[in-house]
Amino acid sequence: MAHAQLVQSDPAPRATLQSVPGSVTLLFTEPATPAGPGIRVFSPSGRQVAGSTVMRGAVLIAAIDSAETGTFVVTWQVFAADTHPSRGSFSFDVGKPSSNPYSALIDASQIGTSTPLGLAMQTLARWVHFAGFALVFGVVAYRVLIRRDESFKRLVWVGVVLLIVAEPLTLIAQLASLSFDGDTTVAVLGSNFGRLLALRLGAALLLWTLIATRRSWPLLVVGSVVALLDGLSAHAIPGLPGAGQVLVALHVSAMGLWVGGLAAFVTAPDQRFGRYAAATFATAVGTGVLLAFAHTASFDALMSTQYGWALLLKVAIVGTALVTVVLRRRRLELGAAIAVVAAAALLGALPPSR
Repeated sequence: MAHAQLVQSDPAPRATLQSVPGSVTLLFTEPATPAGPGIRVFSPSGRQVAGSTVMRGAVLIAAIDSAETGTFVVTWQVFAADTHPSRGSFSFDVGKPSSNPYSALIDASQIGTSTPLGLAMQTLARWVHFAGFALVFGVVAYRVLIRRDESFKRLVWVGVVLLIVAEPLTLIAQLASLSFDGDTTVAVLGSNFGRLLALRLGAALLLWTLIATRRSWPLLVVGSVVALLDGLSAHAIPGLPGAGQVLVALHVSAMGLWVGGLAAFVTAPDQRFGRYAAATFATAVGTGVLLAFAHTASFDALMSTQYGWALLLKVAIVGTALVTVVLRRRRLELGAAIAVVAAAALLGALPPSR
């Protein structure tokens, strides 16, 4: 349940057939929902010859209506159960190979299950969201901890603005990962992804109104809800329904408390921050280790997959942060924490190696 990936297709990629098949069938690693048209098939002349996509669990089927011979190009785009986008393309030949106006789609660059632009936009949107979450949730929690008349109003306002801005960025990132067209946009907004986006945006706007009350606990409650929403769009753990989402919610909460607390501490230092930082940092690391084991199938996968490389990068940055903690260099620790958040955003956009 983490990024639907194509396992098998009929016709197979680069297959040579004697006649046009009646349909295209795609089998994924998990139940997949068509994003917009779902499956498109372009004939050698460039016509779109696929009918409506039918969903049967992890299988998608689209009928083909064509009598042409030559090279056909198939493109597909779907949502996984965790709302993450996947897309791909391949070709098959009927009779002899031929030119096709859409052949360039087969050679399009791809990272994970997305385009390079889509992955970059997803990472940016997640980083903005996590940074905003930390500057609201973590800063307000620090204010409760030190019990001083420090409002940190500017930091909290910046956090709320980032939370609001993150949602349009997330929508653009989803479309960049699939395709920019009307059908896909409608499908994205009407999917579980669209509903979670609307809920996060609503929570951010609620935070905007609650700032005026100058009360901390309502902000912390909404922050907890946002963490749970983040968990709902996170990678699931195979065989343990809900466990991955709960762990991610705890991980995001701990990371937000740590990073936001650091930002507030730099502004208004307090000696009570030490134990608070140690507890939140340890929780973030502990839940992160559990998630890493759950989403990495083997040491070989860790060393040979994009997810594994991103995970190793995050581990290295966390190690750097730990050194700054030991040295009590809080400003350097804040810089390392921001980099950790960026690495976490990248991990969330890549398909796990399990």
